[in-house]
Amino acid sequence: MYFNAKDELITIVPNFSLPTENATATCISGEFGPFQPNREAHVPLWLAHTLWKRKRCTIKPPAWMNVEHLDAVLGLERQDASAFQPLPFHYIEVAHFLFTSGTDGNLPQEVFGDELARVKDLVELVQKARMAKILQGLATLGGAITVKLNNLAAMEINAVRPFFLGSLDMFFQLQRIEESSIGGTQPGGSLAPSTQQQAPARQLRQGAVR
Repeated sequence: MYFNAKDELITIVPNFSLPTENATATCISGEFGPFQPNREAHVPLWLAHTLWKRKRCTIKPPAWMNVEHLDAVLGLERQDASAFQPLPFHYIEVAHFLFTSGTDGNLPQEVFGDELARVKDLVELVQKARMAKILQGLATLGGAITVKLNNLAAMEINAVRPFFLGSLDMFFQLQRIEESSIGGTQPGGSLAPSTQQQAPARQLRQGAVR
């Protein structure tokens, strides 16, 4: 999960120029840039962190990690128990990375400034509100049905995956037991006798086998 999350794009402000055509850099996952001083560029999280450690850029907080936006998302998550608000697929991993990476160089403080503590609290509250709705929805399931959980994030899906796999497997096992019980028993519950008569044993003539 965390490995895939590092490919999420984030905004940086470089303090250098890249001596290539169009000042861009070509990586396995695509072309990024242009890298010019004081000009914003969108790069993968892993590249942003690498450049930041070398003091070649500053990292801007993602738009969805704005305090006002998180406040609004939290309110909607608590208000509507039947829907999940759209957030980046790897929002949990990205937030954890920005909150914990580069502590020697104080990356979290540089990215979020005085709002760091508030942003941390809001992300945690949003995550808890969403997980509470997931658990509440799972508690209402009564059989093998189709479930739509739109806008779930990667870590949230991973958290409920074992429950779904185990529950569906149990539903199918019970269904097979019920079907075999209906088709192979009489109303009284005893096994139905076979209607197929066994063929008589073939008699060998004396002298046929020497």
